[in-house]
Amino acid sequence: MKIVICAVPYSPNLGDGVIYENIKQLLLERVPGAQVSALDIAGRDDYVKAGISKKSLVNKVPKLLRPYAVCTYFSLQYLLRWRRKWLAQLADADLIVVGGGQLLLDVHLNFPVKLFLLSKAVKAAGKSGKVAVFGVGVSKSMSSAGTGLIKRTWQNLAPLQASTRDIASAQNLKLILAQPLEIKVTPDPGIYSQHTFAAFLPPRTTGNVLGICISSPLELNQAGVEKQDYSARIGKYFQELAQQATTLGYRVHLFTNGSPEDEAFKDALAAGLDPEIVNLPRPGVPSQLVANIGQCDCIIAHRLHANIVAYALDIPSIGLNWDSKVQSFFELTGRGRFFMQAPVPDVTRTFKLLYQALQVDGSGEKVRLTQQLTTEIAALLERSGLAGKTSAPEPNQAGRAAAAAA
Repeated sequence: MKIVICAVPYSPNLGDGVIYENIKQLLLERVPGAQVSALDIAGRDDYVKAGISKKSLVNKVPKLLRPYAVCTYFSLQYLLRWRRKWLAQLADADLIVVGGGQLLLDVHLNFPVKLFLLSKAVKAAGKSGKVAVFGVGVSKSMSSAGTGLIKRTWQNLAPLQASTRDIASAQNLKLILAQPLEIKVTPDPGIYSQHTFAAFLPPRTTGNVLGICISSPLELNQAGVEKQDYSARIGKYFQELAQQATTLGYRVHLFTNGSPEDEAFKDALAAGLDPEIVNLPRPGVPSQLVANIGQCDCIIAHRLHANIVAYALDIPSIGLNWDSKVQSFFELTGRGRFFMQAPVPDVTRTFKLLYQALQVDGSGEKVRLTQQLTTEIAALLERSGLAGKTSAPEPNQAGRAAAAAA
């Protein structure tokens, strides 16, 4: 039995890898022996050291020309490199899972083009109708060209089941497709991280470690909503946060989710801080990101999956505002009061909120959401006809097993 998970699992932002590893784990627990593989719709083949981000290259193109540049680049990549490889991977797939993550997002047509190209490969491989769209995030804002591409993508995929990771995304997807759909809401697979990454988690100690997840202002202010001095203001916030934390007795760890822009900003900030503040190296794989967060007793973060992993590990977190998906997650988990609305929060208020978060036990809600997630995975397999099936071992595996038994 073969299942292919299509998203951006090998993105330098390792939150996407966390999603992939959790979906894979959830599937393998229910269909032992299945061959589960990743198809990265950005053409990556593995977790590799992050280099120059294509975002920075795209931003050098005049704004009006960026969608055309994105379409041209990815269409050529598909025709010259990806199509043959993707068709070979999809040819014998019993199920194709598209998700999770914020895949239905339109920044210069980036994801609409990638998803459309994937759908062409799915259709060419004869796998339309053997697709589940699972736990995706859907942006409210979508260009007319992006909307057209998503509609054509949906026709090519002909999903047998669809779910989003929050209510707002479900509503946005219905608006984009402009058709009646049964869309379920499934908690982000990242909440299963305590199970998936159990072997990589450090022993829990009460060391009063505060993890501050640093994010680049270039990423946080993609839409250009904030003023030009936003970079200086958010940088000052992070520095004052770290300095005051040490004064309050915290041991501070600076970390990122892996984005090269975030890493560069973190290193620049760390250079101006006390040496006792730990600047963690970039995590190379999702398990390292989870382990970095697992060292902390509490965290403060903009990045969605830093907050989700912390939640999965029962580590209190404060969510910082930059995208509605972060607020949606805090509301979904019944922790909306620990999300800070201000684009650049007040440092003193941040610590007051952190103190309150440390007093709250949210494990009961996590149990309910985890049950909801596992139920949705089971329903997906039932709908696809794979529930309860196991894959026979390959001949060489069977031979080795027999030899070992003898």
